[in-house]
Amino acid sequence: MTMHAVVTVTGNVDERDIWPYAAWCFSDGTSTTLTVRVHDSQELVAVLGSLTALGLEVTSTHLVEESPERDAPVEPDTR
Repeated sequence: MTMHAVVTVTGNVDERDIWPYAAWCFSDGTSTTLTVRVHDSQELVAVLGSLTALGLEVTSTHLVEESPERDAPVEPDTR
């Protein structure tokens, strides 16, 4: 199961800097908002650490609820 988190940092970040975690990125020149995909909270902490190591200040982070069927395996149609 994957988790999505919305992370805002001061400054500019290229989503390639945290590949393969970044799913979406928007920057207004002053701050950058990223949507990241991780498998657990430990992986999220590693992504936040990577952003900090790039010299960016993480100003907010929040998890986005996923619907259970989104990660459910797709059953083949056997009709």
